[in-house]
This record gives sequence, C-alpha cells and structure tokens, in this order.
Amino acid sequence: MSKLVERFLETDVLVIGAGGAGLRASIEAHNMGVDVIVVSKGDFPSGCTTARAMGVMLAHFDKEDSTARHFEDTLREGSYLNNPKLVRLLVNHAVERTRDIDHYGTEFDQKDGKYNLFPLTGSSVDRGVMAGDRYRGGFFEGLVNEAKRLGIEILDNVMIVDLIKDRNAVVGAVGLEFEKDNILIISAKAVILATGGAGNLYSLTTNPPGITGDGYALAYRTGARLSDMEFVQGRVCMIYPEGMRGTPPPADGCVTLGGRFYNGLCERYMRKYNPEKMELVTRAEMAKCTQKEITEGRHSPHGGVFGDLSGVPGNELSKFKSFLESCAAENFDPSWQPYEWAPGTHYFIGGIVINEQCETDIKGLYAAGEVESGIMGANRLTGNALTETQVFGAIAGRYAAKWASSASRIPVLPDRVNSSKTRLENILKRDSGSDYLEVRDEITKIMSLYVGVLRNEDGLRRAITLLDKIRKEKIENLCLVGDRSYKTLARLLEVENFITIGQIIAAAAMIRTETRGAHNREDYPELDETWTKNIVIKLKNNQMTMETKSTEQF
Repeated sequence: MSKLVERFLETDVLVIGAGGAGLRASIEAHNMGVDVIVVSKGDFPSGCTTARAMGVMLAHFDKEDSTARHFEDTLREGSYLNNPKLVRLLVNHAVERTRDIDHYGTEFDQKDGKYNLFPLTGSSVDRGVMAGDRYRGGFFEGLVNEAKRLGIEILDNVMIVDLIKDRNAVVGAVGLEFEKDNILIISAKAVILATGGAGNLYSLTTNPPGITGDGYALAYRTGARLSDMEFVQGRVCMIYPEGMRGTPPPADGCVTLGGRFYNGLCERYMRKYNPEKMELVTRAEMAKCTQKEITEGRHSPHGGVFGDLSGVPGNELSKFKSFLESCAAENFDPSWQPYEWAPGTHYFIGGIVINEQCETDIKGLYAAGEVESGIMGANRLTGNALTETQVFGAIAGRYAAKWASSASRIPVLPDRVNSSKTRLENILKRDSGSDYLEVRDEITKIMSLYVGVLRNEDGLRRAITLLDKIRKEKIENLCLVGDRSYKTLARLLEVENFITIGQIIAAAAMIRTETRGAHNREDYPELDETWTKNIVIKLKNNQMTMETKSTEQF
C-alpha cells in the first residue's frame, strides 16, 4: 500500500462494539433522537454475547427474590469490593431490562406464562432468565432485530485504533476498514466503549478471537482511569475433545443439575476443598482448586480434569442443543462420556472507571458492559454479565445521547489524527523487525504461566521483567509477515494492546498481597480486610501510575 486512503464520517454518538452492551446502548441513544453509528471489529453480529454467552440474565422474578437479595448476592460474590452505587443500579433495573429484551423478540424459557428460572451458582435463589436457544445467540436475537427495525447504522469489520481527543474531550475516533482498506475517521460528539474483555491475552480462553482488550487500551491511552484489573475470572473451559477446545460446557458444567468434576486419579476432588458445597462454589474458587490439582500433577491425560454430565437429567441436558450438536460433530456423547477441561480465561472483572451515568474521566467518553469496572467487585456472580450489558448499555446510551444533544461539535482537525496516520504508515512500510505473531505468542505464554489462576511474587516479578523487555525491544518494531492487508495490520495492533494490558494486570497483581475473589496469591493465601480497596491505574506523563481507593471514593 503506497498511500493511505481516508474516509470521513460524522455522527452524534459512536458506539465501539456491537455485542450486548453496544447494541443496547445504540438502541437507547437512537430512541433519544440522535444519530448513531456502531462499529464491530468482526462480522455483525459478533462478540461474546452472541458467540459464547449461555444467554442468561439475573433478575428477581421469583416471589422469594428481591432487589435487596440480588444486591447482597452480588456484593458477597464480589468480596465486597464492588461499587455499591453501581450494583444498586444493576439490581434495580434488571427486571425492566429483561422485559425489554423479551419485547425486542428474544425468546426466554417459560412455564405456565412465567419465566422458568434457572439455578446458578452463587445466587441464593433461582433467578436465571434463560434464552431458549442457548450458546447460539438466542439471547442476542431480540437486540439484533430491534437494531435492524430502528435502522441503526452498523459498520462491521472495523477496528478502532485511536480515540481523537481535543483538550479533555473525546471528539471522534480513527479506525481501519478491513474490507475497503480505508483509514476511517469518525467525528462524534460522544463515544461509547463497549468492546468487552481481553480473554485472548491468555492461551486458553472461552472468548472468540476478536476479544483482545481494545477498549481498555484505548481508554488508558486517552487518559481514563482503569481499576480492578488484577481480577481475571476463569471458568470451566473444555480442552478435549480437541475440536471443542475453548468451549464452555453449559452452566459451568451443569453443576446445579448434577454435573460433577474428577481429577486424573478419578477423585471427586472438590470434596477435600469444600466438602459442604462440593462443585457448587464460586467460579473463582473452582478455578483455584482445579488449577491446584493440575499443577500438583493430578491431571487428566490432556492436562486438565474430567467433567461428568452423566448425572444431569436427559431432559435438562437436551435443552443445550448447540452444545450437543458440537459434541456430536466430534463423535462425542457427553451424556456418558467425560470431557476434559481446565480453567480458561472467561471474564475481566476490572476495566474502565465509570460513574452512575457511565461517564469516564474524559468528557464525551462512556463505557458499558465488560469493559467497565465497579459492578462485579473481585469476582462476578454467575449470570450478572448479560444483566450488566443491558442495564449499563441503556444508561450509557441515554447519557451519551443527552451529552451529544447539548454539546457543540468540535471539528476533527488534521493535527488530531496525524500521529495515528503516521504510526500506521510506518508499520505498513516496515519490512523487517519482530514478527507480531511470535510476540503475541510470547505475551500469552507469559500471562498464562505467571499471571494466570495461581500467582506468586516470583512469577509476577518474572512476568513484569519479561513484559518490560518485550515492550522495550520488540513492540516498537513489530512487523507484518506475509499478508500486508489492513486486517493483518489490525492483528498487529492487538499485540500492542496486549502488552499494555498485560503489564497493567501483572503490576496490579503484584501490589495486591492477598487472595480475594478471582485473584489468588499462593504466597498470600488469605483474604486481608485491609485490602478492601480498589487499585486504580492511570497513564500520566507516559508512565503507569497506581493508587488505592475505597469503593465509596469513586
């Protein structure tokens, strides 16, 4: 490519990410009467909401349930590190947002005219409102239908690579259009980040390939604060049959329906860790105990443990049609054959700091869904993720639209995008350097080995040293190998995001000298009440800075 080709667009609200949070934000903003553009890095529909989510929201429809009960379950699961103001919003709006999805056309399990509530670990009462077509985008169907009905403009195969900032306000974004090989410059009065997590920073993940921490990196480079980045939630993730590697078995292995776990010695190992609850523990505790079995040598033939679904009633297992079809394609019958699994990175608890209007520290910049922080605390209550996308997606869309309606458009001047264009041009012209694919593998191996489920000071120090060495010696000269399209350029830029987010996680994990929720320090195995505070990260003068705050200080 000898010359960059630019395309310019203008909108009131730009939504980056077309998953559950992004679409709900776009619907809300559109209904507020403003122009909206949504960009999706992959084909639309995309993201974890459609590709990996079981399709269950938590909402208090049971007569024994309440907002107070949901609130307390969420705080308890989060080891009381949650921002209570944000949790209150989550539980207060859960029922209303569930009904929205139903109204848009998503079909939920019902019995006798009421939602057939699914039991999930961590909830003190059944409150899982589950989409009928699990793991195949059944939950997402209503959102897609509503976005199409409203005529919301959605651009797919676009990666946003930089936010455009004028003083302390975001005024647009620079992106890559893969299919057109264009540089896309979008002028926007408000921008909503709804890019999900960063599961692919680790070697084993339940996330689809495009989930690479883009939103965290964009916000961080722009000057917004991040918090709680040390908390990375793992969950049951299949490693065998090989063709299903990365697949999350239904409902964490259907443990509330009779699913059981065994180590390589065929011992039901949770008996020794939690004889009362057995497999009915938090995802964080399950990941920690399972990783310990694997690390200490009591693993299955392929390096994991066994999952057994033979105790799950056939009528319940049959509801997970997509999962069973995938198993059948591998000539595998989970009703009697055990699968192998290990803890796979599933959900990033931390993210961008927001207030009750989903505003970040930067004027005009909002965040919603997994990319935000504050709601989940130190560990996410199973089922709250999709509730979060709908509640905070709607809030972000509403307040971004209000901001856009009252704010004057700030022109996107050439000097605001020249640095982005120069950076992209330099990468495309570079004909030697570090192979970005090799560097990507290095980073994911370091994160998996030393900043995974089980952590200790020696491992974290090694990770910090190795990641710093990669940044100094390789990141500035990453080189495209073979195909030099904008699509491969995007993959290279993901590696830049990886090193940024990896260094943040490792540094925060080193500072938190306790075990809490999804953060497990082997050298500090107990929860320390003095650590009931959040680690906040910000980029100042091109240096990472960290400070601690209590949840009430946000």
